[in-house]
Amino acid sequence: MLDQQTIATVKSTIPLLAATGPKLTAHFYDRMFTHNPELKDIFNMSNQRNGDQRQALFDAICAYAGNLENLAALLPAVERIAQKHTSFNIQPEQYQIVGTHLAGDAG
Repeated sequence: MLDQQTIATVKSTIPLLAATGPKLTAHFYDRMFTHNPELKDIFNMSNQRNGDQRQALFDAICAYAGNLENLAALLPAVERIAQKHTSFNIQPEQYQIVGTHLAGDAG
């Protein structure tokens, strides 16, 4: 569970997040695929080109930021994501790569 200060910090970033828009997730995918091109095999590259994937990730980030105090509201979306990831046989080490790039620590 997140403490109140962390929740307040995340909520304070929502306006910046909204202003940045999917440019944030476009940068994430560009960086991740540059450093880990093998991950292109598990993503629908058509959805990458048309922007659907970066919009979906951006929407998920916004939903999480806006529901930090009501995570149950996210459960249906999280279950859909988990089912999709299971069907694609996503491995634990792949989550680590994604997490590194989401955090911006890839260099």
